[in-house]
Amino acid sequence: MSLLRAVRFVKPTARPALFGNASCRLFASPSLQSHSTLDSSTRTSGQPPASLATCLGEPLSKRHAGVSVLGCAIAMVAVGGCAQGIGQLFAALVVGMARNPSMKEDLFTYTLIGMGFLEFLAIVVILIAGLLLYSE
Repeated sequence: MSLLRAVRFVKPTARPALFGNASCRLFASPSLQSHSTLDSSTRTSGQPPASLATCLGEPLSKRHAGVSVLGCAIAMVAVGGCAQGIGQLFAALVVGMARNPSMKEDLFTYTLIGMGFLEFLAIVVILIAGLLLYSE
């Protein structure tokens, strides 16, 4: 901590000579500048210095698109599970109708309700995959 206090009072022109090429951004941050330097720069122009101003459209960090594509692909595996579930649902309908043909209407109603739940799950998974793909 005492090193940071000492660096704050060193003149900006002497800082590169003092630390050489190993100087880091921490020593040049606005929080470590003296208050008189910040006040004088705001008094002359009426706006904060350019080092303190950030634009709204400026990205905060580099976007890693490969990671978001991998996350989207992993989430889309669940859509394959939904398709497999629908296939098993209709296979069970065929088996149930073969065993008891008199319950054909009831079995088909239950199959459509189950298919609706599986389709809802597939839509939610696709929406989450889209969020993962286009998120920062």
